[in-house]
Amino acid sequence: METKKGKVGFIGLGAMGQPMSRRLQEAGFQLVGYDVRPEAIKAVVQRGGEAASSPKEVAEKCRKVITIVPNSEAVDQVVFGSRGLLEGFQAGDILMEMTSAYPPSTLKVNQALAAIDVSMIDAPVSGGVVGAEAGTLSIMVGGDESIFESCRPILSVMGKNLFYMGGIGSGHAVKAINNFLSATSLAATSEAILLAEKLGLSPQRVVEVLQVSTGRSYSTELKIPRFVLPRTFNSGFAMDLMYKDIDTVTRMAKEYKIPMLVANMVQQIYGFAMAQGGGKTDHTTIFRYLEGLAKGKGES
Repeated sequence: METKKGKVGFIGLGAMGQPMSRRLQEAGFQLVGYDVRPEAIKAVVQRGGEAASSPKEVAEKCRKVITIVPNSEAVDQVVFGSRGLLEGFQAGDILMEMTSAYPPSTLKVNQALAAIDVSMIDAPVSGGVVGAEAGTLSIMVGGDESIFESCRPILSVMGKNLFYMGGIGSGHAVKAINNFLSATSLAATSEAILLAEKLGLSPQRVVEVLQVSTGRSYSTELKIPRFVLPRTFNSGFAMDLMYKDIDTVTRMAKEYKIPMLVANMVQQIYGFAMAQGGGKTDHTTIFRYLEGLAKGKGES
């Protein structure tokens, strides 16, 4: 369809989708945007993009479509739901699925798209809102390598580090593994800081030491000094999304009969916060829940 050329569809204009879509528009891509929240589409339109009323309309207007929504259930709704992508795609189109999704669900979506000759790559991202705004995200890609290469000019606008991981679903698998490690380091570092405070040490000074020592991590580099110690807790990534990614790892471990003792413990830590009603809070508030436990409460 001639009208599709040069356009990119973007579905999911949330905390990550907004800065990612903005970078694409600033790079000269003509965007067609859709989100379940009409107000989220306005920003794309104000930057010269086009609004769509459904995923189907996005697919009808664009040869390449990006989705970055909260979870696999939302991906299924976008693809298989009423006025979904399946109703609008044509043979030869490409879906770049950038959600942190459950790999077996990704395989199901790919199978349905392949049946109508539509290609798919899974290309989840790491780097948070900070990386999305700066265009420095890490992007882990699964699927046909030639399809990945055809999408590279688009992906490279949003990410600095692009990694081809293998077959479909492998990008989503690596993303979940990464987030499990991220969640683990944040919880462990939070406990270390709480102990340091109890001992009368300066948390800021301890983080400075950790950052140039063997205990360093992304948590000591960014999360603790920027979002935890100032108690802003506004990294832009919700607790329930982090829990979902840890759950993906433990589910895959169970399926493949791999013992992951630490992963199950970390899931319980974040599960405690979820049980206390913290699902919609920023994931860095795990510090407050651990702080509350140290003080004999649920959350400080």
